[in-house]
Amino acid sequence: MLGGRPAIRRSAAERAGDFSGIPNVIYNPLSNAPFPGNVIPKNRQSPVGVAIAALYPLPNRAVPGQDFVSSPAQRDRDDHFDLRLDHHLRASDELSFRYSFGDRALFEPFSASSGVVVPGYGNDVPRRAQNAVVSHTHTFTPNLLNELRLGFNRISAGVFQQNIDNNLNKQVGLPTISSNTRDAGLTQIQILGFSTLGDEPHNPQHSATSIYQLSENVTWSRGKHIFKAGLDLRHLQQNAFRDEESRGFIDFLGVTGNALAEMLQGLPSLSGVARLDNPEHLRTHSEYAFAQDTWRVRPNLTLTLGLRYEYNQPPVDAADRANLYNPVTQSLAQVGTGGIPRGGSEPDRNNLAPRVGVAWRPGRSHTVVRAGYGVYYDQSSLATGEGLYFNAPYFNFNLFFPLGAQLPLSLSDPFPAFFPVAIPSSALAVQRDLRTAYTQQWNFNVQQELGRNRVIELAYAGSKGTKLLGARDLNQPNPSPQTPNLRPQPQFADINILESRGDSSYQSLQARFQQSFQHGLAALASYTWSKSIDDASSFFASSGDANFPQDSRNTRAERALSNFDLRHRLSLSYAYDLPLGKGRLRGGWQTFGIWTFQTGRPFSVYLLPNTDNSNTGQSILGFGGNDRPNVLRSPVISNQSPDRWFDTRAFAMPAFGTFGNAGRNILSGPAYQSINASLVKNTHIAERADLQFRVEAFNLMNRANFDLPDIYFGSPTFGVIQSAQNPRRIQFGAKFLW
Repeated sequence: MLGGRPAIRRSAAERAGDFSGIPNVIYNPLSNAPFPGNVIPKNRQSPVGVAIAALYPLPNRAVPGQDFVSSPAQRDRDDHFDLRLDHHLRASDELSFRYSFGDRALFEPFSASSGVVVPGYGNDVPRRAQNAVVSHTHTFTPNLLNELRLGFNRISAGVFQQNIDNNLNKQVGLPTISSNTRDAGLTQIQILGFSTLGDEPHNPQHSATSIYQLSENVTWSRGKHIFKAGLDLRHLQQNAFRDEESRGFIDFLGVTGNALAEMLQGLPSLSGVARLDNPEHLRTHSEYAFAQDTWRVRPNLTLTLGLRYEYNQPPVDAADRANLYNPVTQSLAQVGTGGIPRGGSEPDRNNLAPRVGVAWRPGRSHTVVRAGYGVYYDQSSLATGEGLYFNAPYFNFNLFFPLGAQLPLSLSDPFPAFFPVAIPSSALAVQRDLRTAYTQQWNFNVQQELGRNRVIELAYAGSKGTKLLGARDLNQPNPSPQTPNLRPQPQFADINILESRGDSSYQSLQARFQQSFQHGLAALASYTWSKSIDDASSFFASSGDANFPQDSRNTRAERALSNFDLRHRLSLSYAYDLPLGKGRLRGGWQTFGIWTFQTGRPFSVYLLPNTDNSNTGQSILGFGGNDRPNVLRSPVISNQSPDRWFDTRAFAMPAFGTFGNAGRNILSGPAYQSINASLVKNTHIAERADLQFRVEAFNLMNRANFDLPDIYFGSPTFGVIQSAQNPRRIQFGAKFLW
């Protein structure tokens, strides 16, 4: 799979320290004096900085600001098989066994969250899934059925940096922090105005999750009622590692006017690295039970009533090898001691989920009216357990910065073992009475038959999320220009708490037209007009949104359009037997297609990463970017282009020690359009054997579906779109069926 990514670099002369071709004056940061001729002398250049600069590829096109385009191949291998055995024991008993196996090896040349747009720093993403089920079905009477099922599910998945076997840090002269060989690669290096370099800081990571399941369901039919009831017991264990910031980061922010010149001199603006020993061994269990009655009140009216109970035990470490922040003692404590529950929170045993549905056909018409309401609980029981492992001494993150001209930060020692300013460690806490997140979902639709093979449907659907998992900084000070601006608890840096405070709202109008197979054609067209609002769309940062509050004391200010809000979406799909060859059926030609059209999704505008303009500190869960700029007027423009997606002059830097007034997700990204189509030739070669040839085209029209623009105020490419999604891809295949 190919994907073009324009990047930002400079000429070979500038990589060697010769900036005579640019109008900006290059200064010596230590003396604040300009370099003669805008050339950095060799004796002032850092060998490490020069080696890092050489990692940038040279320009391959003459477009200012976008002078390099690459199209590295994405590789994706996906193998799977299924095995099923059914055995008839006797008239009332059936035994069934099924085993499914899937193995995928994906290489993505660009990481979505790293900001790197030059090749060489992608990710290998292996995933192996196994599922086995043994079920026994026993018929007591013609109207009483019982099914007992034993299940096992295991998913092993990881994300590994491309340079896991290539210690680029050693090659360029940077220190190797971790003694674990799996953490090899290149420290992430951000140079303002240029593509970021380095492997994604969240990798490597890997988890193996196993679920053991026992369930029993009973179905009883009596008169106009069909009763169903069941019990579902699950034991879950996960063993994992997540080497967050194990190679660290180094930022060059252009404080002297040119970030590349600062790097060549070996003078970072900021650096940070984590030292960790926190393997994950999570264990939890769940119990679910339900009862449901489907009541056919009249031949044209059916009512469904149900109630479900769910309990998810807070996940714990198998050996309680984890610490959490205790708000009572204002210190870290081992889980399971000092009043801290083993999983950080008390069990939530109050999860009742009612369900109701109705289907009504007025008279003998070809119209059906349906409506439903239900409560659905989040079953991601491991979400909070991941947070157990990111406190000292198992996880220590250290931040470093220059201390004036007399004690600058240097590439020769970017992560000093001794730093004269004691930087407090971060801490993580869990809300003691953390609740299970849930959504209320409702819908109302009218379905009308149009002849024998066509159906049209109009629907309204909505949902409301409550007690959604979120995070904020308990130790964030009020914004102030005072330096230092001490935190409420100065013995800690950020104190991040995981809590069930979030909420969301979704409303939609939907239309659907479906034609079942007739005259060789089957088709489906769906349209959705919707709006989704929340105060955080994910627990972790996502493209275009940090999902972490700017002001942790005012999380309601984060309420805005969801990251995934798509105001309009139209999807068309079809299958058609082409009237080619000697008779359509004997010709064996078919075509299939899926056409998708949707509006762009929202994004936020931020100050440059690691810019603490509000002087309130930064959170490790905010991943370096929480402060937003001021917005002076509407930044939306009518003549959008990749070179200028919005009005960048509508934003301004807030006064130091203040929050910006720009809201979250106030802009929308590019729309998405894709036409995927295939042509298939089926050939009957024997009584029970067929040969099928396929040619499939993805993004058939080769439309440029642009990614989000540069969202960082102060960046030289602010508001510029620098990358796009996959161009047209064509693949051929053959299948033998017997």
